[in-house]
Amino acid sequence: MIKVIAIFGGDSTEHDVSIITAVEAMNAVNYVDYKVYPAYILDGAWYTGEDMLEVGTFVDFEPKKHKKIRLIGRELQYQKGKRWKHLDDVDVALVLTHGGVGERGELQGYLELQGLPYTTGDSSALSLCMDKYLTKIAVKDLGYDVVAGVKISDDCPETALKVAKKLGYPLFVKPNGQGSSIGVGYALGEKELLEKVEVALSYDAQVLIERGMQNFAEYNCAVLALGDTIVVSEVEKPLTAHDFLSFEDKYMAFSKGESYDKREFPAKISDELRQKIKSIAGDIFLKFNLKGVVRFDFIYADKLYLNEINAVPGSLAHYLFPDYTHSTFLSLLIDDALYRKSKKSAVFKSNVLKIGAPKG
Repeated sequence: MIKVIAIFGGDSTEHDVSIITAVEAMNAVNYVDYKVYPAYILDGAWYTGEDMLEVGTFVDFEPKKHKKIRLIGRELQYQKGKRWKHLDDVDVALVLTHGGVGERGELQGYLELQGLPYTTGDSSALSLCMDKYLTKIAVKDLGYDVVAGVKISDDCPETALKVAKKLGYPLFVKPNGQGSSIGVGYALGEKELLEKVEVALSYDAQVLIERGMQNFAEYNCAVLALGDTIVVSEVEKPLTAHDFLSFEDKYMAFSKGESYDKREFPAKISDELRQKIKSIAGDIFLKFNLKGVVRFDFIYADKLYLNEINAVPGSLAHYLFPDYTHSTFLSLLIDDALYRKSKKSAVFKSNVLKIGAPKG
């Protein structure tokens, strides 16, 4: 039986979405093949408990009613009094964190130090994807179109207004390192721009101001790693009455246990556009050395633009792969993580220490 630590929560604006993703996943896992240990991160501490298969557990979470845990290598330990005791040895981490350290790369770096395989891309790939501005630079370097944008790091009105003069209205304003459309605003003029920048800066020290697209459509496509191959999903077109897909559009239905039906799937688009979206998603996935499952968000106006890369997407984007049951989908992610770990990199061993060590 494969022992899995399912990690979720964390210090992120998407903390609650992570809980929903985790509860969905932990209820879908095949418990014949896997033993799952929930690992809920709150204020830097890790907790586990048998009641973590219910969303209600986290509405008014009570740390004292749950075991505090930690991961040392592959050993999962729990705290009893002032001592740490052995709970189990785990084989793989199912990463269910969105935003923050869980999608920015820090968690992945920690798991790498512990020698534990995990179900996402590595720390460097995730760090790149969570920085919207750096993503633009990298995607543009690959020859694909991105929406023109400028990053600012202060709340000086003159800075934002200079950007507006360069790009022209309307403008999108986004926290540079956040996801799920949290803190995102649409500005049609100077007053709105300054208001939206202030909101975005409350979520991130850096803000991305982008040229606002008009009469555009949004399209999503996901890529799943399966060993040495990838599977690219069909294209989805989210439907919304807003200027852009909001946090509520994306997640409020899921939080109520409802299906998200405000979309076209597959999107009713030309075969040429469909293939272009799928081709770009697959190429970036491989060129960025991404792993696990990643969702790519596009905008189509006068032409196709890559908008954002979601390296740990909400609900793990399993809804974009209807040919797989949720249980099978999770097994594929776990198996892929174990497969990658089995492909060990060569280690160079030198005699430098022996040569330089004093004799005698």
